[in-house]
Amino acid sequence: MRTQVEAFILRKIESGEWPLGGKIPSERELSLSLDLSRTTVRNAILALEGRGFFDRRIGQGTFVRERPAAGASPRASKGMLGYVVCKERSSRKPISAEAFYFDIFAGIEEETVRSGRHMLFTYLDEGNAEELAAFRGFLDKVDGLVVEEARDPGLLELLASSEAPAVLIAPTAAHERLDVVTVDLAAGVRKAVRHLRAAGHERIGIVNGPLRLESARIRFSAYKDEMGASFDEALAEEGEGWTAEAGYAAAARLVGRGGGMTALFCANDLLAIGALSALAAKGLRVPADLSVVGFDDSELARHAMPPLTTMRIYSRDMARSAARRVLERIESPGLPPVKLEFPIDIVVRNSTKEVHGG
Repeated sequence: MRTQVEAFILRKIESGEWPLGGKIPSERELSLSLDLSRTTVRNAILALEGRGFFDRRIGQGTFVRERPAAGASPRASKGMLGYVVCKERSSRKPISAEAFYFDIFAGIEEETVRSGRHMLFTYLDEGNAEELAAFRGFLDKVDGLVVEEARDPGLLELLASSEAPAVLIAPTAAHERLDVVTVDLAAGVRKAVRHLRAAGHERIGIVNGPLRLESARIRFSAYKDEMGASFDEALAEEGEGWTAEAGYAAAARLVGRGGGMTALFCANDLLAIGALSALAAKGLRVPADLSVVGFDDSELARHAMPPLTTMRIYSRDMARSAARRVLERIESPGLPPVKLEFPIDIVVRNSTKEVHGG
């Protein structure tokens, strides 16, 4: 059926009924006039767009292309958008078990479905030659992609040179030719520490991710700066990963050292969930004995016991924006790169309380 719709559309263009440069009827109008589903119509238009017949403009509609793009023949549509998470093999879990990544996954998928495409996901260890070689094949399968937490200059150059446009989301490195959708991690950490200090806490500990990673180093530097003269290295712990298990072990080490800690900042919600379990195992009540703040505002935070005060990253909004930017770049490859920065806000729940007398 899609082939028949394509033939119908081409006849409209060849006859001049749909003039070069003109806007074509909407998918809804075409589906009604042809008595077909919008999906069938959309797929036909996407196929012809991939062959260079149309220019799709976000918020405006689809237009008959006046001439082929200068210097290149149209790149055939693959019908796929990619989502890539840059993560070492040793620290991976199924995407469904990664609360933050899964939120991003869901946001990208929403925009992918709206564009009439499918979504292709993969992890990538940037330092692994075998995976990098396979990734080049991945690029050939997608029309464009969103890449999370990219940090390797070689990978960034590969993405910038690829025919498939890429948008970086929450990267720890940047490239002048690539769009970036990100958040100010340091500002979010400072907000968390300020919240605890405003509640009367001075002995504030941190359970962080692995300091070999730039995102963990950014969090630690912001925590240390915000603590100022109150910073105490004995109240800082580095987890072996970003997992609940790592949070449990790090929090247990902190509590075991004593030090008069009254509050604990955790660099993500999974670390905080593990910390809550460790504190309970040590007989400490949250927030009566110790206040705890997480980071991400994942689904886990809302259903923790007690519900977790945390820093909200607008992950789905970020994902939708990144995917929309990829789609814009597919349609208009010459767009200048942009940087979109989203805020981080505190969500106060039951894991924190005010203290008096310091």
